[in-house]
Amino acid sequence: MQIVKQFFINIERTDIDEKMTNLVSGDLIDSIDIIALVAEIEKYYKKPLKAEFITPENFESFESIKKMLELAMKD
Repeated sequence: MQIVKQFFINIERTDIDEKMTNLVSGDLIDSIDIIALVAEIEKYYKKPLKAEFITPENFESFESIKKMLELAMKD
């Protein structure tokens, strides 16, 4: 979870933490934040995140981001 926290820190969203849920549906983060997170993820893993993983549901919580990354980056 620490890496997900670091992604939020890197995009200057230190107000978001691992206890929060409904990040997208609760309007805590928006599409610009998601794109910034995707850029951080791609930079960290040094590979693109496939479009199929870039869905609002995958960015609802730290847990959903973590699960998405486990699937997306296992190759």
